[in-house]
Amino acid sequence: MKKKNSYTFKRLALSIVVGLFVLSGVSIAQINKNHSDSLKSLLEKNQYDDLTKLKILDEIARTESDPGQIVTYGQKLLSLAQALGEVNSQQNAYLYLGNGYKYLGSLNVALDHFYKCANLDEMTQNSLILGQVYGSIGNLHRQNGNYKNAIIYHNLSLEIFQELDDTTNLSYGFFNLGNSYYEMDLLDSALHFYQKSSEYANYSKQRLLNAYSIGNRALIKIKQGETLGIEKELSKVFNILDDLGDSYGKSDYLWQLSELYREQGSIEKAIEKSLASVALAKQMGLKEQIMDASYMLYELHKERGHFQKALNFYLDYSSYKDSITNLESVQQMANLRTEYEVGQKQLEVDVLTAEKKTQRIILISVAVLAFVLIVLAIVIYQFYQSKAKVNRLLETQKQELESLNATKDKFFSIISHDLRGPISSFFGISRMIKFFVKSKDTDQLLEVADNIDHSVERLSSLLDNLLSWAMQQQGQVPYNPQTLNLQEIAGEQIGTFLNMASGKNVALKSEVGDGLLFKADKNMTQTILRNLVNNALKFTPAGGTVTISGRQEGERVLIQVSDTGVGMPQHKLNNLFRLQDKKSTYGTAGEKGLGLGLQLVNEFIEINGGKIEVDSQEDKGTTFSIWLPAN
Repeated sequence: MKKKNSYTFKRLALSIVVGLFVLSGVSIAQINKNHSDSLKSLLEKNQYDDLTKLKILDEIARTESDPGQIVTYGQKLLSLAQALGEVNSQQNAYLYLGNGYKYLGSLNVALDHFYKCANLDEMTQNSLILGQVYGSIGNLHRQNGNYKNAIIYHNLSLEIFQELDDTTNLSYGFFNLGNSYYEMDLLDSALHFYQKSSEYANYSKQRLLNAYSIGNRALIKIKQGETLGIEKELSKVFNILDDLGDSYGKSDYLWQLSELYREQGSIEKAIEKSLASVALAKQMGLKEQIMDASYMLYELHKERGHFQKALNFYLDYSSYKDSITNLESVQQMANLRTEYEVGQKQLEVDVLTAEKKTQRIILISVAVLAFVLIVLAIVIYQFYQSKAKVNRLLETQKQELESLNATKDKFFSIISHDLRGPISSFFGISRMIKFFVKSKDTDQLLEVADNIDHSVERLSSLLDNLLSWAMQQQGQVPYNPQTLNLQEIAGEQIGTFLNMASGKNVALKSEVGDGLLFKADKNMTQTILRNLVNNALKFTPAGGTVTISGRQEGERVLIQVSDTGVGMPQHKLNNLFRLQDKKSTYGTAGEKGLGLGLQLVNEFIEINGGKIEVDSQEDKGTTFSIWLPAN
C-alpha cells in the first residue's frame, strides 16, 4: 500500500506544478479553449503579417489546454520564430513545447525542449522564463526519480524568483521542493517547504495553492502519527476547494486520508473517506479517482469479511480501469499523430533553414572581410599610439632623472657644508685640553667639554637623519604600525632634550593628557617628534617656551609642537619640506642644521597616513600640527 500511496501523492503534486492545469476546474479550461479557438479562426484568415502571426501563435500555445494542440502550435511558433530570427519567441516556443510533451507523458522530449529554452537565456536575458524553466526541469527530474537533480533545479529556480521578488512563483517553487523531499521520505524538510509555500501563497493570494500546501502538511502529520486537530485543518482545506470548485483535489485528499487511516488500522474511518471520495468523483466524472477509491473499498471490505460489498467495488474498479485503459490508447494514438505532424513541419523548417544558412554564409563572409579590414586599421592606429606613448614616457623619465641628479648634487653640497662645522671644531681640541690641564684651568676644560658635547650631538643628529633619509629613499624603512600612547612618546622627547633646553634657558613641557592613543610606527613617530622639538629649541631664544600638546579630533589625533621663537617668513614656509637651500639656517645660539629633518618629517607622516601643517609668524613663534590615525 505504501507504494500506491506514494504514486497518488505524485499525481496530486504533478497536477499542481503544471500550473493547476487540471485542478483549476472545467470552467477555466473552457474559457481558455474558447479563447484559443477564436485565435485559431483569426489565424486561418491568413491576412496578417509575420510578426502579428507570431503573436497569435504565441497566445494560442500559451492558453491552449489540449496537450496535443500545445505541441502543434508550439512547433508552428518555433518554425516562424526561427525563420524571422526572433529569439524571444523561440524561447517561448521551447517552453510551450516542453509543457506540451510533459502533459503527453514524453518526459525525455519535454526535458530536451526545456534545456533548449534555458540555453537561449544568454541571448534573451529573460529571468522570469529561466526561473520557470528551471522549475519545470526540476519537476521532470522528480517524476523520473532523480531527486538530487530535482532539488538542484528547484533551488536555481527559487534563487531567480527571490531576486525578482516574485511571490507567486516563489509559492509554487517551494511547493515543488516540498514534493521532492516528501517523495524522498524526508518529511520534516517537506513540512518546512510546504509551510514556506503556504506563506507566499497567502501573500500573493493564491488560495488554491495555499489549500494544497495546508492539505499536504496535514497528510504528513497524519503519517507521523499526529492526528489531533488534523480533521479540522483538512475541513478548512475542503471548504477552500469547494469554494473554488476543485472537486478533483478534494476527491484525491479524501482517498489519501483513507490510505493513511488504513495504514493506522482505523478501518471505519478509511471506509468513510473512500466512500466520500467515490461519491464526489462520480458526481464530477473523475474516472481515475473512482478507480482508486473503488479499489481501496474493495480491499477494506475484504479485510472486514464483507465479501459481497468487496466484489461490488472490485467490479466498479475493473470497469473504470478498462475505460481508462481505452482512453490511454486513444491518447497514445493522438500523440503519435501529433509527433507525425511535428515531424512533417520539421522537414519544412529544415528546408527553410538550409536556404537561410546559405544567405547567412554570404553575409558572414562579407562581414568577416569588413571586420578584418577594421581590425587591421585599429592595429596600425594602436601601433602609432603606442609609439607616441613610449616617447612621452621616455621624456618623463628623462626629466625625472635630471631632477634626481640635481637633488643629489644639492644634497651633497649641503652635507659637505654642514659636516665641516662639527668636524672642524675638533681640530686643536687636544692641544687646548693639554694646555688647560697644565694650567689647571678646570673652568675652561668644562667649556671645552660642553663644546665637544654640542658638536657630537649635532653630528649624531645629522648622521641619524642622513641614515633615515637614505633608507627611506631606498624603500627600506621598516613600517610596523602599532597602538601608541602620546603621553609616553612626548615624555620620552622631554627627557631627551631636557638638558639642551636647560642649557638655552628654554622651558620644555608636555600638555598631553593620559589615554590619548593613536596608531603609527613607533620609530618613525619618535624621529618626527625629535626633529620638530630639536628645531623648536634651535629657533627659540632664552626665556622662551617649547610645548608638546595633543587632542582627539574625530578619527584622528592632533599632535602639536609649538614654540615662542623667531618664526618664519611666508616664502620660507612655502618651501619648508623641500631640499632647496644650499646653506643651513642658524639657530638663536648659532646652531646649524641640514634642513633634511623636516623633509624626513613630511615623508614619515605620509607613510603613516597622516598630514602636517605649519603656522608661523615672525618674532612670535611657530606651531607644527600633525594629524595621525586614532587607534
